[in-house]
Amino acid sequence: MKPDADRDRVLHSADQNTADQYQRFLCNRGGCFLTKGVPRAINVTLLPTPVSRTAYNHVVSAQEPLNKLIELSSRDVDFVTRTIEPCTKVDYLAKRLLDIYSQCVSDESQITLGMYRHDYMFHSPDPTGEDAIHNGNFKMVEANLMSAALLGTGTHALELHNQVLARELPDRKQPYKKSLGPMVRGIASAWGLYDRPGSVFLFLVAPDDFNWFDQQKIIDTLWDGYGIMSMKMTYEEFMEEGELRSDNRYYVRGKEIAIFYFRSMWNEDHYKTEKHWEIRLKMEKSLAVKVPNIRHQCINLKLFQQAYLNKGVVEKYLTEGESALVRSVFAELYQLAPGEEGDKAAQLAFDDPRGWVLKPSREGGGNNIWEEEMLQKLTQLHGSEEREAFVLMQRLNPPHVPNRVVRNEPNEKAKLSDIFDTTGELGLFCVYVADSQRKVLVNEVAGPLMRTKPAANNEGGIAIGIGVMDSVVFAE
Repeated sequence: MKPDADRDRVLHSADQNTADQYQRFLCNRGGCFLTKGVPRAINVTLLPTPVSRTAYNHVVSAQEPLNKLIELSSRDVDFVTRTIEPCTKVDYLAKRLLDIYSQCVSDESQITLGMYRHDYMFHSPDPTGEDAIHNGNFKMVEANLMSAALLGTGTHALELHNQVLARELPDRKQPYKKSLGPMVRGIASAWGLYDRPGSVFLFLVAPDDFNWFDQQKIIDTLWDGYGIMSMKMTYEEFMEEGELRSDNRYYVRGKEIAIFYFRSMWNEDHYKTEKHWEIRLKMEKSLAVKVPNIRHQCINLKLFQQAYLNKGVVEKYLTEGESALVRSVFAELYQLAPGEEGDKAAQLAFDDPRGWVLKPSREGGGNNIWEEEMLQKLTQLHGSEEREAFVLMQRLNPPHVPNRVVRNEPNEKAKLSDIFDTTGELGLFCVYVADSQRKVLVNEVAGPLMRTKPAANNEGGIAIGIGVMDSVVFAE
């Protein structure tokens, strides 16, 4: 990126006192994770990551038509079935999801609540060049339609950086929009459509979930702003205690459930027994709102990112202008089914191993396969039906941005890193609400989330401590 004397001044002048102030700010706001049950402040960049205002506004403008595409295409039984069915022989999760979808998609009584986070990287032809921030566009990494985390935590990183900029770099501007408020308004809208006073918003969480504080922000905002009560339990606890009554409404611990919010159950490994699948089907058939419903859980498979690239697919559901806008933020993806077309796609990786990444269709971070390992996997999969469960995606090259990181551990002083090159991934939280007559009541971009990792690392998971929380500032 271009030399920036004022930004460099802040990076070089930060010290232990700066790191301590960051840690205290985050602890005071609840910007924390749980590590083995003990709270710790989130790891966060010293300064927000600069992005092109033009590119940012463009990708934001694509979100509402993208949300519309997800909803309309998820109701197209032929499209969904045709996309998933070929990989059901090798992907058990896809097979079971499609089975539930087939049994439930025709139910017209359901309220729709979508809580999404669409993730993007800025793709630059020269990520280390001076004009890298302005030379390129945001391209989609993935759509997260299930368990889209870091809603509250991202708000705290934004709040922290906003104060830092006001003090140190007052001429710099952020897209200062807190995602939490619009997302919770969407929940409250869907709860109002369910229209059963006293009913609750139920989090279905993983055991030992490190994201307790993130979820608590939603709980507190729902109660303080709307008087909506929340509950939290694991899927296994709900299996034992949940009761589906004759009116097709679910109850647990004496409370009626208005909305199921899945913060787990996105992976095949989460469905340990046949009973897990039976309960998931009962939940889908019940009158409660599901986040996600089975339509959106199916569309969450990465197969659909590739399917949307096929000629005429997007245009079936969107206007010409909307279609062009949505297509402009898609990265290149190829299906890898056995046969000539799949072989041609696989050859792209062999011709340019650093230009592509191999991705399994299922949800969850840390599953991407890179470079030499990718070539080995593709060689192993050649001629196999198992290759159907993967997609080949264009490798995105975000700008390299010098920054520092404040790292935190439980019961320890904050640690401030040296300056190193980072790359960022932009998430855009969106909320979508439609009533049982398919009338759209909410389709909104709630706000941004930025996560950053060392430029030298391929993967950048927050949970494994490589990626850190960040926010966005406009590069003028």
